[in-house]
Amino acid sequence: IRETVEAGINTVAELQGSLLTAIQLEFSTIPPYLCAQWSINSDPSDVSDMIQGVVVQEMLHFGLACNMYTATGGSLSGEIATSGFLPQYPTNLPGDVHPGLSVALLPLGNLALQTFMSIEYPEVTLVVQQPTSPAPPSAPSPPTIGQFYQTIAAGFNTVFPSGLPTNPSLNQVVTSVGADQLFAINTVADAASAILEITDQGEGTSTSPDEGTFDSTDLAHYYTFAQIYYGATVAPVGGTFTYSGESITLPTVYDFASEPPGSPDQKSFISTFTTLMTQLESCWTGGASIETAIGTMYTLQSDGVTLIQAGSTPQFRFEAGSALPARR
Repeated sequence: IRETVEAGINTVAELQGSLLTAIQLEFSTIPPYLCAQWSINSDPSDVSDMIQGVVVQEMLHFGLACNMYTATGGSLSGEIATSGFLPQYPTNLPGDVHPGLSVALLPLGNLALQTFMSIEYPEVTLVVQQPTSPAPPSAPSPPTIGQFYQTIAAGFNTVFPSGLPTNPSLNQVVTSVGADQLFAINTVADAASAILEITDQGEGTSTSPDEGTFDSTDLAHYYTFAQIYYGATVAPVGGTFTYSGESITLPTVYDFASEPPGSPDQKSFISTFTTLMTQLESCWTGGASIETAIGTMYTLQSDGVTLIQAGSTPQFRFEAGSALPARR
């Protein structure tokens, strides 16, 4: 990613390579967010719902990146349903964005929240004043996710000055994702809109902690996690914003430790995860229904909660041949 940000994107191959990294990057944030959510036990402040909202939008961002990739004329066949798609945790983020940041699967707590805030750290100056306690996470080293996406946006204009290969684009998935819309990428302007939505929902805007024009009532991911970390909601104070609103109680959690992937419960989780990845790839390559994949996500959640409550870390592994049998 550093090389891409420094040199820019000038060819279709470079653009497609960057979009594949973006697809992996968006998906790689989901397992740590899910494990933190699944670890929650007592939750008086509905923190689980806050994290769930972030996870749903990360799936939206993954879908938008997939739509952008296929809109360039590329095929995702063999790119998602493969053991090399998702890194094994603890790991650096794909493409070495935020170099030096190690991401692990942890119960919800200050360490996990510091990592999540680092992942979503805004490229622009923070618009909410940070308390001194607990200590705020340091800004991660560049290149940032925002810089990477701005490079991709410029790359679309450079590579496709006369428009995308086809309009309408092939292999697009269109559906509602929570309160948002996964939309088709038929023009370079559509790609720019998708990138703006991804960055604003993750980092906020330069003037506000919310999601900008996409939903001015919801906070961007960085500020959502920061509210949990600082124990209070964002509130406007004297023309600025502070963490001084309604208090948020950090939930109690189930602790868990890594476990060899051969246990029966892990086999069930790995099988469900493999099925999910196969179904997701089929959505962008064979026209499969995204609703089927969403149903599998609920099964994955049930399997993951069972593992965590038993004290084990879910193993997000793709193992060819271990997918669940297709439903008739």
